[in-house]
Amino acid sequence: MAIHEVYQTPAGMTDELRSHLRVEGNCILGTVNDDGSPHLTELLFMLDEQDRPLLPTPHTTRKYRNLLARPLATFFVSFRETSGWVSCTGPVELATGAEAERLNQSIRDHLLTDAGHATIGKLLGAHEDTTIIINPERWMSWNGSGLMERIVELGGDVEAHPASTWFKNLAGE
Repeated sequence: MAIHEVYQTPAGMTDELRSHLRVEGNCILGTVNDDGSPHLTELLFMLDEQDRPLLPTPHTTRKYRNLLARPLATFFVSFRETSGWVSCTGPVELATGAEAERLNQSIRDHLLTDAGHATIGKLLGAHEDTTIIINPERWMSWNGSGLMERIVELGGDVEAHPASTWFKNLAGE
C-alpha cells in the first residue's frame, strides 16, 4: 500500500519555504555524538542569500565539538501557524574570528529588537564566537494543507470538532 499524499514529504527548496524561513528565528540542530547518538539543540538562525542556515554558537559547546569531529548536521524548523515543518541535512563549515563576528552580528540584527540588542544581544555577543554554516544537500518539508479534506473523506466531522479540540491539555490548565 502506497503512502497517502497527506503524509508525503516533498523535497527541494521552494519560494514558499524560503519565505517561511525568513520570518522564523528558532531551529533544532542535530549533530552526532562520539557514541553515535544524536545531539539536539535549539538555536537561533538566519537563512542567508544562498539558502544556507547560519547558526551562532560558542566554540565551547558539544555541538561545536561534534561538528569538528563529524562536519554534518541536520536543521529542523516547525511552522506552528501552518502545521508544517522543513529540514535539511548537509556538510557544515565553522566560521570563526572576524567572519563569525560579522555573521553573528547580522543574525542578531535580523532577529533582535532594540530592546533585544540592549539585553540578550549583549549576552549572545559576548559568548557566540562561531557560526555554523550548513550547506544543504537536500531540503525536505511537509505541511498540513490536505489534512482536513482527508479527515472528512474518512468520516471525521471537523465542523463539530475543530482542530483546537483534538488534543488534551496535558498541563491541566
